[in-house]
Amino acid sequence: MPRIRTALLGLFGEAEAPLVIPPESAGWVRARQVATYQRYSLVIVIANLMNAGLMAALMYSSPLRWIVVTWTLAITGLMLVFLYQWAKRLKQPARETRSAGSINRAVRDTAVLGAVWGALPALCFASSPPEIQTIIATVVVGMMCGAAFIMLSIPRAGFSFIGLLALGGFIGLLSDPTPLHLFLCALFVVYIATMIFSVHRTFGEFVGRLLGERLAREQTDLIGMLLRDFEQAASDWLWTTDASGRLESGAARFCPSGQPPATLLEGFEANADTYELAAMMREQDSFSHLVVRSTSHCGHSWLSLTGKPIYRNGEFCGYQGVAADITAERESADRIAHLAAHDSLTGLANRETFRATLQEMLNYTDSRREAGCLLLIDLDRFKIINDTLGHAAGDSVLIEVAKRVRGIIRTAGVVCRMGGDEFAVAINQPGGDPVLLARQIIDAIERPYPFDGAVAKCSASIGLRRVAREDDDLEILVRQADLALYRAKAQGRGHVVEFDWTMDLEAQELMLLEHDLRSAIAGEQLHLVYQPLAGASTGIIAGCEALLRWEHPRLGNIAPDRFIDLAERSGLIVPVGEWVIRSAIAAAAQIHPGIRVAINVSPMQLRSNNLCSVFVNALAANGVAAERIEVEITESVLLADTEANLAVLQQLRALGLRISMDDFGTGYSSFSYLRKFDFDKLKIDKSFIDCLGKEDSSDAIVGAIIALARVLGMRTVAEGVETGSQLAALSALGCDEAQGYLFSRPVRLDALIDMVGAAPALPAERLVPLADGPVVDIAQQRAS
Repeated sequence: MPRIRTALLGLFGEAEAPLVIPPESAGWVRARQVATYQRYSLVIVIANLMNAGLMAALMYSSPLRWIVVTWTLAITGLMLVFLYQWAKRLKQPARETRSAGSINRAVRDTAVLGAVWGALPALCFASSPPEIQTIIATVVVGMMCGAAFIMLSIPRAGFSFIGLLALGGFIGLLSDPTPLHLFLCALFVVYIATMIFSVHRTFGEFVGRLLGERLAREQTDLIGMLLRDFEQAASDWLWTTDASGRLESGAARFCPSGQPPATLLEGFEANADTYELAAMMREQDSFSHLVVRSTSHCGHSWLSLTGKPIYRNGEFCGYQGVAADITAERESADRIAHLAAHDSLTGLANRETFRATLQEMLNYTDSRREAGCLLLIDLDRFKIINDTLGHAAGDSVLIEVAKRVRGIIRTAGVVCRMGGDEFAVAINQPGGDPVLLARQIIDAIERPYPFDGAVAKCSASIGLRRVAREDDDLEILVRQADLALYRAKAQGRGHVVEFDWTMDLEAQELMLLEHDLRSAIAGEQLHLVYQPLAGASTGIIAGCEALLRWEHPRLGNIAPDRFIDLAERSGLIVPVGEWVIRSAIAAAAQIHPGIRVAINVSPMQLRSNNLCSVFVNALAANGVAAERIEVEITESVLLADTEANLAVLQQLRALGLRISMDDFGTGYSSFSYLRKFDFDKLKIDKSFIDCLGKEDSSDAIVGAIIALARVLGMRTVAEGVETGSQLAALSALGCDEAQGYLFSRPVRLDALIDMVGAAPALPAERLVPLADGPVVDIAQQRAS
């Protein structure tokens, strides 16, 4: 049984539509169902009255006359009720939605009508003669077919009418179950099934069309709304003119904020694009996407015009076309172009734009070429501003620097920010003195920069390169200006240096020297010498400083300042420094264990990841105690990347190494560094020692440094001690150790071993007192 039920449901479907009606559309669909059903109300009344009247007239003379008359009166009464309801609904406005009760009422009415019609065959069919039976069967089948057509919009109403009418037919046929009547029952079943199936499927299509219409209507409303919005806010509009160019339509859109122009050309700025438009309209030519700019009284905007001439009967009548407001696109494109050519922070030209300006300057053939000049500007100590006041203050300084430089250059050239704290100026106008401009720029940059209650100070160095008639290579021009800038920075802050050809020669020599230095690392051209440190009051050697020397096979001994600076600029200082560490610690293993060895470490070495491992490996490989090795750094180490460098120094201290600050007193913030790190030793710079006994200020400064170090638990070393009077003064001030030519020049390892012997100090017979009391190396005395 369940299978049969499933098959029947699959064949005929449920009593309602096979489609799923969305809840939000159910009321709307019911309203259309009822409206369609009610549209046939008059047809239903007429058909019922005609069929009932015909049956009454036909059977009035039969014995069933009173049954038929009563039945006819029942049909007539129902039709009068239907007719009243129909007339009443005509006076009521159409309803957009209906409740489920309206469907139920329609089903109820048709069920009553179907029951009355079903009574006719049930009561009269078996007792009627064959000819009357044929007519009754015909009327019943006809009424069922009519109901299947008229009531398809409400399937339950149709099913109830057909079902009850069919029930009456089955009762009449089975009241006299002859073979013919049984055959008719079978045909009846086929007809009923066909009608129910047809109603079910047709109703599904009916609902599908309704939902499709509703969706189409919603989409049409949405499209209409969007089109209205687009028409109101769209950037495109139609325009037409007459033969004289007067606007006939679309004028208001050309000037929405002012008086609309009378003619098309009246609303545009007088420039090359407008002249081109006017010429094309005079020639009656078509134009497409011609960009023009509106006049100020219409508001500044960019328009794209497309138009073609109109001809009637061969006569020119004007133009018609489309205008589009492309202001947003044009401004966006301009912003993108500006950002591509300018620095986002300062608004100055960027590197690419600056190079294009220089190339254009090199292409000049008139007096502007020889008046051209390139200035490269580098801010001094800008990193300190970033580190101490923050990047916001740094950005504020850069913006103000750009404003000051631009205020000095004005129209004489182009100012550019090359990146970071580097600026450049291309002077391309004759009549000015570039050196004077450079000095004015430095003076302007050196003015204070107030920021959030603090004041930042900055200076600049400038490299200057004039453009000569024979110059044609942009890269060479920039490189030579950079050489002049490097020379200016080497001279200190606030200098202007103009390029000369000796700088280029020196640069080439340095390039060759850098190549040779790479070879020297592996070619045993580097060696160490050691300068002893002695007690200031005893003269007994307690340590030495390892100093690097380079003996070039062709140039001889290269000055340390020259090749060490080259190594730092080229990055070779890291492998060179590692070689120095290994060599100095290996030397320490060969001298008396009471002698300490000092090794200089550059800022770049501190940024190397394996500095600590180099020390650990060298100490382990040579069996040297860590406390015998002193690491000397300069104040420049703490000027940059302070936190990172302090962390590395702490790691070295953790290994047992001693940390010394070299050249103390020559930097910018020496005393602040003593708070950041607990140094073991301070080395007083030679510049203070040279003036001992000559300037009271030097005596006071040295004395203050020694007193400060003693309070902080640090030892002091005086560098560059060359006379006995200097040593005496240092001893009187309480300096711990001294280093200089008075004791010994830097010597090789074998000479150092001879000097210190196997004991922690020199033999007594090699030491003699000077006239003013200090102790000095007799070997040094003989050498002098």
